[in-house]
Parts: sequence; C-alpha cells; structure tokens
Amino acid sequence: MAEPESAPPSSPESPPAARLSWQLALPTAGFYLAWTGLALLSHLAGCTTMQPAAAGLLGGAVLVTNALLALLNLPAPRESADSAIAAAQAGLAIAWTTVYAVLAQGPGELVPGMYLTAVLVAFTRTDAARLRQLSLAAGGGYALSVVIRLLANGAGGAPWGEVLQCIGVAAMLAVLGRRARQIEQERRGLREEIGHLQQEVTRLTRNAERDHLTKSFNRQYIMDALLREKARADRTGRTFSICIFDLDRFKSLNDSHGHLVGDRVLTVFANRARRALRAMDAINPTRFRRALGRLGGEEFIAVLPGTEIDGALRCAERVREAVASQPVDEDLQITVSAGVAEYRRGESIPELLTRADQAMYAAKRSGRNRVRVSAARTPGPKAGEPAKPSLRLVR
Repeated sequence: MAEPESAPPSSPESPPAARLSWQLALPTAGFYLAWTGLALLSHLAGCTTMQPAAAGLLGGAVLVTNALLALLNLPAPRESADSAIAAAQAGLAIAWTTVYAVLAQGPGELVPGMYLTAVLVAFTRTDAARLRQLSLAAGGGYALSVVIRLLANGAGGAPWGEVLQCIGVAAMLAVLGRRARQIEQERRGLREEIGHLQQEVTRLTRNAERDHLTKSFNRQYIMDALLREKARADRTGRTFSICIFDLDRFKSLNDSHGHLVGDRVLTVFANRARRALRAMDAINPTRFRRALGRLGGEEFIAVLPGTEIDGALRCAERVREAVASQPVDEDLQITVSAGVAEYRRGESIPELLTRADQAMYAAKRSGRNRVRVSAARTPGPKAGEPAKPSLRLVR
C-alpha cells in the first residue's frame, strides 16, 4: 500500500559530521583548559615548576594530536564513532598527563586529579570494557611517572607519599571501573526493555491498522491511504488506481453455509488477493507497495500507487483468476467481481470510489466473475451540494 516516502539517509535534525566531531571534542577541551589553568596557578604559586620550552612543546603536542583525532573521525557516524572517539580522547589525555607528570617539578596533588578526570571524560560515553582499559592505562601511567621521577631525582627522599598517592589513585580507578560495569549492565537491560517496547508498539500499530479477520488493512487506514495517494498524485503528477472487489453471492453463501464458513471465505479471498497483488510488482514498478483493504462486509479495495488503468486492469484480472482458479473447499467455489478506476487529477476521493463502484456494479450485471473499467468521470455535484458516492445496498 502507499507507504510513506523513504526518509533520507540523514534527517534534518541530525547534526552534520563536522559539527558532531567538534561536539565530541568539547569535554576533552574542557579537561585541558581546566587543568592547564590549575597547573598555571600552581606554577605562579611556586608549587610546580616547568621549563618554558617543555611547557610550550607539551601544549603544542596536545593541540596537534587532538586536532588530528577530530579530523580523522570527521566522517564517522555517531553510533559507531562516539564510544571510540571518547576512548581515544581519554587515552590521549592520560598520555599527556603522564608526560606532564614526568616533566614538571613537584606536580604534587595535581597529577592524580588529572588522571581521574581523564578517565571521567569518557565515563558516560564509552562501554565498560574500554573504561577498564583506560583505568589500567591511567594507573600504569601514574606508576610509571612516579618511578621515572624517583629514578631521576634519586632515592634520597622517602617515596612513601608518592606510593600512597599511587595506591589512592588505583583504588579510585577500581571504584570507577566497578561503577562502569554496573552502568553497562543497566544500559544493556534498558536496551532490551526498549527493544521489547518497540516490538509491542509495532504489534499494537499493526493491529490498529488491520482488519482482525482477514488481516487486510481496515477501512480507516485504507481511506487515509487514499487521501495520501491523492495528495501525492496532485503534487507530483503521478497517477494511481483503485480496484473494488465484491465477492459474488456472498449473502446466499452465508445463509446456506453459516457465518463461520463465510469468515473462512473472506480470509481465503484476502490471502489470494494479497499474493496476486504482490506478484504484479513488475507492472508499473514503484517504490510504494500495493495494498489490500477491507471496506466492510464482503467488499475490499486495492490501492495501486503509480499504476495506470491498464496495469490496474491486469492486477484485478489476476486477483479474479486467483480467486476462481480453485475452490475454497471441495464443494465450495467462490468468484469475485471487480471495478477498476484510475485517479483523474482534481476529482475527490468519493468521486473516484463512485466510479470504481459503478464499474464493479457493471461487472455484476454482466454475469459476475468479471472485471470492468470505469471509462469516464461521474458527473460532479451541483453547486453547494457535497459529493456523495452512489453505494449499492444489496449484492
């Protein structure tokens, strides 16, 4: 049936790749700005010293590596790139923190905070496995910086303060890793719950659109589809057609065989009609699917997007042949009469339905088990009168 037009690969609301890449870099930029400011204050207070050349080289390396990382990940889509980008940014922050810890004299309490903040940059944006790797990298980097400073400065001073700080950092990183694991489990459970809810919404939506007996589209849905097809045809100039099917002598069948058999006949017809319509996709190919809907009782309608009258006639004939080709049961043969009409630009949906309805009436008058085509537009209503389809009362 007339499916909504396929959405473009990227919706207007989704940010462009360039903007997305720089948005992902903002948390890391905040990390560097905050800790650069704290390191500068520590330097001005005389707590930390660093050679100007080393500071300039470190700052330039930080800018260049992070800019290259942002550019390399520029075309990547959000779903696949966000976690990896966050982990790479945090990894760079850990690496440059280690360099700072080695080059600076007396970094003191700044470095443990830098390592912890570097891991926190990726805490909410990556998975638990990557966070564990980052925690290990931060702990290892800090331990390495401590060893290098001790070797460079000699073992004259007691290293217990450094060792205790290293143990404290390791303990805090372990807590972060444990919490990351819990968050990952919560996320997994939430994703599963969302998946179940989406399946339930899909099921409920499908049930709301379908006739419960024949599983065809119901009247409300098919009438909405006709309105959408009319709007599309008026906008693009591409036509569509409809076929109205009515089972022959269905009232007599219900009276003689009972309503349960009648329900089975309706279901068999709908199944055969849908298969026949799907098999006609080679005629007037279109990206919008054909659809079968139940108007009520034994009356059905097929909406054929992008299909002119010749293609619609072939579709209706194929459905008629599929219905009459074999009996429902050994002693129960059914047939169907059909009326076909192509939309004429400017006419209303009631006018279109009336033309197809009158063509179907003509098929019944000419002996049933036939297809007839509406060749002309029905006269329009007089001024001030609403258009009314001439619906039949008996079959």
